[in-house]
Amino acid sequence: MTDDVTRMEIADHLSGLFTNGAMGRSDLLIAAAGARPEVRDVLSRLPERRYTELRQVWEDLPAIPVGL
Repeated sequence: MTDDVTRMEIADHLSGLFTNGAMGRSDLLIAAAGARPEVRDVLSRLPERRYTELRQVWEDLPAIPVGL
């Protein structure tokens, strides 16, 4: 995974996204369209599944630190 990407940075782009229901990997990538390329790269490595809360994203990205 990319070392300089943090959960806080990912959350900045995805917070509030799950209020509309489950989202797939492509939905997460669309929500993070304005993010740095490194963030989008990390999100593109997620498995194709449905996410109903941000906590599920962390389950699939355990190596991403909370902060630097």
